[in-house]
Amino acid sequence: MAQLRYCERVHTHFPVVFSGEAYVGEGTVLNVSVPGCAVHSRKRVQPGSYLEMRMLVPDTTPPLRVGLAKVRWCDGRRFGVEFIQMPGEDQVRLGRLVKNVVPRALPPRSSTWQVTHFLKIITPASEGEGG
Repeated sequence: MAQLRYCERVHTHFPVVFSGEAYVGEGTVLNVSVPGCAVHSRKRVQPGSYLEMRMLVPDTTPPLRVGLAKVRWCDGRRFGVEFIQMPGEDQVRLGRLVKNVVPRALPPRSSTWQVTHFLKIITPASEGEGG
């Protein structure tokens, strides 16, 4: 049965460190979206368990902090988490990261579309309207 997603997931390859009640693990974030991510790790976790996470994202700032995440599924060495608690500034960073990565993950478009889309990303809505 296929799972329906309400949010786009972006393929990634970010290092992550996570901790549960009595363990610490590390792995790689395979894909990420605003509500959660999928991780590959040697450390096995259990569905329903809660984690704290630190993701090293490529925006040259401190690790992205997830104060509380719930493990929703496990499949061998892969598992998926739902982000439950994140500091506000990290929520904003995650939203920007997903927004900026998604256009690169889509199929190639015409150069006109690419320039227009790039301008929409870097121009705030209030400045880009009405001109």
